Amino acid sequence: MFGNVTLESVIAFTRLSVALTCCWPLRSTATKSQVIRFKIFRFTMILNAFVLFLPLLNALYVQRDNASNFAQAACLALAVVQLLMQTAFCITQYDRLQRLIEEMIAHCERAKQYEIQVFQHYVQKYCTFYGVSAIWFYVSASVFVVGTVFISQPFPTNAEYPFAVDYEPLRTIIFLHQALVGMQCAAHVCINLLGALLLFYAAARFEILMMELRDITDIHDLIKGVNKYCSTKRYAQEVVKSVGCIALITIGICGVALVLCGINFIGRQPFTVKMQFLCLTGTALLEVFMCAWPADHLIDTSENVVQGAYQSMWYERTPKMQKNVLYMLIPKRAVAIRIKCIIPVLSLNYYCSYISNVFSLFTALRIMMIKYEDDS
Repeated sequence: MFGNVTLESVIAFTRLSVALTCCWPLRSTATKSQVIRFKIFRFTMILNAFVLFLPLLNALYVQRDNASNFAQAACLALAVVQLLMQTAFCITQYDRLQRLIEEMIAHCERAKQYEIQVFQHYVQKYCTFYGVSAIWFYVSASVFVVGTVFISQPFPTNAEYPFAVDYEPLRTIIFLHQALVGMQCAAHVCINLLGALLLFYAAARFEILMMELRDITDIHDLIKGVNKYCSTKRYAQEVVKSVGCIALITIGICGVALVLCGINFIGRQPFTVKMQFLCLTGTALLEVFMCAWPADHLIDTSENVVQGAYQSMWYERTPKMQKNVLYMLIPKRAVAIRIKCIIPVLSLNYYCSYISNVFSLFTALRIMMIKYEDDS
């Protein structure tokens, strides 16, 4: 399915997968009319999501005595909150995302053969996982919407409206509105795909630089490599600033969603209900993993990039060049996603501790629920 994928097609696929989010910026050369249409469409999508958010809040109050329905409404409300927060973030980071994406596209267009080989290696290694994940998010949202036809629930969500909704054409309008918001939520989950693309591209640039440092022959090549290292690191730090906020929103929303899923999964609920929340749990963990994996790889490549200079024939060069190469080998702080007091370093180790904390919380919740059921 992903056998002949190129970096250009990966960029196009990512842009298509997040189209409903309005978070992929226009080109800097876009006309004024294009910008106006883009802003109108973005405002419409925000308003569309907010219109459903209010009935979901009402459902939290109405269904407060039903654990399953309350958790379902809460998870859906969290999905809409994530949608609104990520849209607001992308609006504030519009210029930065525009610069990062345009630089990536421009680099791909003028890439040399050895750079294309590195990019292609990344594409072949990671495209299947992220492509299947994006498809899974949209398929899940589609099944969630289409499945409503086969159950007694009239709409895809259990939102509670303060007026009658059991007559046409209002019923069809509400159904289509909720279905569209469901697709928007799937698109916003795919924002992690955009973050992963930028992180992996930054890591690929470090890997390309490592290859170039291995081929240095004189002090001028070394100076050129150091300048390129500084520009690559600046780009990676810009990526980290943007993706870090996306990761923070994802981790926070998914953490709350996992708690709500755990309450129903470990409680006395029907098997079908438990399976629904088990799927939601898996989706939330997958969403966090999509951020942690590329962030962890960027740490490795940014730490090891200067080893390329050490692997060159520096020991056969002039004493001045030898001194400069040895100076380059002084350990430097890796480029990593860090959120003070929240995420020490986003990596696979952090992801493992995240899962461990989730299961520990599940265990504590189960003990509390058992005691509550025994007392009652």
